[in-house]
Amino acid sequence: MGTAMSVTSEEMQAADMSGANERVCETLSVQDTIRRYHDSLIRFLRQRLRVKEDAADIAQEAYIRMMQYDGSNKIHSPSSMLFRIAINVANDQCRAEAARQVSEQIPIDGLELASPQPSADRQIAASQDLEILYDAIEHLPPKCQQVFLLSRAQRMTYPQIAAHCGISVKMVEKHISHALAICMKKVGDGGELPS
Repeated sequence: MGTAMSVTSEEMQAADMSGANERVCETLSVQDTIRRYHDSLIRFLRQRLRVKEDAADIAQEAYIRMMQYDGSNKIHSPSSMLFRIAINVANDQCRAEAARQVSEQIPIDGLELASPQPSADRQIAASQDLEILYDAIEHLPPKCQQVFLLSRAQRMTYPQIAAHCGISVKMVEKHISHALAICMKKVGDGGELPS
């Protein structure tokens, strides 16, 4: 929206092109005033607004506000009145836009900002869980521990582990299941064994 406008007396005189004819208080015809000053009002607003396309909207609102004076014989200078109303409309819209921008801002004091790093509590809990897991793996039966580590640390397949250890694939599966059950029970998962 446009910036707040201030108008000098020279600008008002330049905008009031009718001269002495308007000094006589005639009955105001808003339609005649609009027809007579529309182009100069649009130029006037476009020169003063940040967004040139707002000129037509502000002029339209000024015309609507001016309608309340239609038929009045107390308006000495309809063009001055029209330009003053347009300036007031532009100022009102500028203030409304500023207020809208302020209301759209959210204070960050109460916001919980997401971080890619886990919180300190989570880091401590994860570290403790890891220690419990290492302890659980250390206390597995030797063959179960060997099979589990070959699967998880060495990324060997079950047939590769079976060939390496000289046991069947079915036995590898049993060792892995047993190791996982013990680890899950020790680390947490509600203290229950998997079903």
